[in-house]
Amino acid sequence: MYSLLRRFASASITNVKNANFLRGYASFTVRDVTHEISDETGTLLIRFAKHIATERYKCEEHVLPPSNVRYSDYFPITDERYFRRTLQSTQADQLPSLIIHASSYRSNAAAPMYVAALNALDAHALAQLKQMDTSTVLESLYAFLFLMPNWLRRTDFYHAAMRRLTNETSCSKERFLQICFYLGLQKQLENNLETLLATQLSDHLPSFSPLDLALVANASYKTSTLVTGAVRDAYEAALVDATLNVKLVPNSSDDALLICYVKALRLQRVQDERVCEYLQQICLNPVELSQLQPRGLAHIFAYFSEMRWDHTESVQAIVKQLLQFKPHELRAKDLATFIWCCAQLNCNLTAAQIKQLEIVALRKLDHGEYDRFPDQLVDTCLSLCILGHHSKQLFDAAEELKANQRQRYRAQPKVDSRLILLRSAVAIEHPEWTDVRKEQVFKEFARAPGYLLKQREDLTIYANQLAKDTEVEGVDLVCPIVGINLPSLRVQTHGDDATVYFVELLTTNQTLKFSQSANSLIRLKRRLLEALGHRVVLLQSAEMANNAQTLHQLLEQAPAARNEDSPQLQGLKN
Repeated sequence: MYSLLRRFASASITNVKNANFLRGYASFTVRDVTHEISDETGTLLIRFAKHIATERYKCEEHVLPPSNVRYSDYFPITDERYFRRTLQSTQADQLPSLIIHASSYRSNAAAPMYVAALNALDAHALAQLKQMDTSTVLESLYAFLFLMPNWLRRTDFYHAAMRRLTNETSCSKERFLQICFYLGLQKQLENNLETLLATQLSDHLPSFSPLDLALVANASYKTSTLVTGAVRDAYEAALVDATLNVKLVPNSSDDALLICYVKALRLQRVQDERVCEYLQQICLNPVELSQLQPRGLAHIFAYFSEMRWDHTESVQAIVKQLLQFKPHELRAKDLATFIWCCAQLNCNLTAAQIKQLEIVALRKLDHGEYDRFPDQLVDTCLSLCILGHHSKQLFDAAEELKANQRQRYRAQPKVDSRLILLRSAVAIEHPEWTDVRKEQVFKEFARAPGYLLKQREDLTIYANQLAKDTEVEGVDLVCPIVGINLPSLRVQTHGDDATVYFVELLTTNQTLKFSQSANSLIRLKRRLLEALGHRVVLLQSAEMANNAQTLHQLLEQAPAARNEDSPQLQGLKN
């Protein structure tokens, strides 16, 4: 198949008759050149590219023969067939120089001729790959990167070169960084980078500069590659130290390095309060906070959320800063992350602020920004729901987009589970919006599955204690709301005034650090149960009563305790 594609890619596309036919097979088409600007790329990519350009000359293994390629021998292209014949006689080690010369040709070339040159260079580089040593492969990749920063991944040569480079069993630090950089451009789940990091990262990590570490961390994050094995602890410690040593100086680009480290910490699930305290200082410094871009702020906010770090002043500073950005400055992904963080950390947003967020989401919906990413719309709707705000327009759009999603993208268990929960919330709080009935989403006696109870011995212990109480008729471990897989205790008392309570035992991981309030799912679960007319008590698992009688008294005192903000029922308030 690849040989067929390469054959089409090498064919002439200047012939109008064949142009439409070859559009789907060549690496590049005339439309790419006339409608896209490949030179516009991220500043971080440029910084990394410059870094590996410098580092490759420090590598003793990186030895290239002198260039004997002359621009006039190839460009300008007057006869495409002559160009291809000349190109086929070019030695593999001379290709990097020729690709660099093509960048000079671009400004004067007609679009069809330039596209023909790109496709021919790609095809010839691919054909010569077996004759290239590693230095020439890396030099050719850099030449293509120089020629087309955003288009490198579209070349056949890039993908073949990646398969070749992953077979490098041992190399210098400089060569290791180059390979990591190019592998990090794949932006897809593959084992190539994982194998490289597992076998060679430990050898080079001690000599890394901050920029070296950021380059590897960025590649790891972009490809969703976890660093595991013996080097994991050292890598995570290096990330923490590098984060704490970043100094945000005005007019510098160190904020990009900081966000690189934070993203890598999130991927590795590193929870370190020193990082939170450092990021908190940045948030409380208006000058430093103003240097961060929206996506960077979203990552810091997300790290706070994952750490349950609900420090009021720093959270409010982030919210205020993000709300100042114009809608077009926030990607739909950043908006979804922002609202999710607000829901996770129980931010006290005003009605006007929540409405502002809804309007931004509706604008992005109108502009089609969710068309390819219905998961971001589902996340946005659910987070707004947790904050106590429902938007029928967004809900209907989320249902429609998810239903119309192409078949090969439908297997998204996490997104589907969030949509199920969103439907449950809408069915309970706005039943007129959906055909789903309350009876379908509220299962009072639905037994909690065993896998949810494996690490919740506290629930089992208290259930057994309560069952022995003479005033308790029965205790069940249930998951009453469809879509919320968090077990609850359903407690029913004896007598004429028999009462049913749902008891939530909050673990440390379900409790925010400073306010000690429940996490977002527990708060939503409690709200939905109360909307159905049931009484809910939230108790800290680590501070539970020692016996069933005391717990029963707390249950009876629950309504009064809520009104009086009893310290024994921390987290009872939203």
